[in-house]
Amino acid sequence: MRYRSALFACVTGLILSPARLAWATETVIDSDAPYWEVGSRDQSLSKACAVGRFNQLQIGRYIVRLHAKQGNGAAVLGIAKGTGLNLRDPDHRAQSSEDYYFRDDGTSSCEVFVGGRKPPPGTNP
Repeated sequence: MRYRSALFACVTGLILSPARLAWATETVIDSDAPYWEVGSRDQSLSKACAVGRFNQLQIGRYIVRLHAKQGNGAAVLGIAKGTGLNLRDPDHRAQSSEDYYFRDDGTSSCEVFVGGRKPPPGTNP
């Protein structure tokens, strides 16, 4: 009986180990561009992010590294897709054709930048 409980403890430790549950970070883009060039900042989504209603499922799972040499545009942004990949969106604000870039996700100063957004009709891109 003692061996069985020891084996169960080992197996449980392997299955429930935080290291085994963690995801590796994947750098999707590595660029010298400033962070504001990834897309337009969306005020409404940024507010939703700040209050926990539009966020990454796993902060830091997919990232963009931006090394902007001039100014203060260097940042590491989290990524989520409008299709739902890595996105927590309980209010269904996402558009499937858009990509979302998160700066300071998990804080009240969160900013969301949108890539792939089509300009409104009648405007020049």
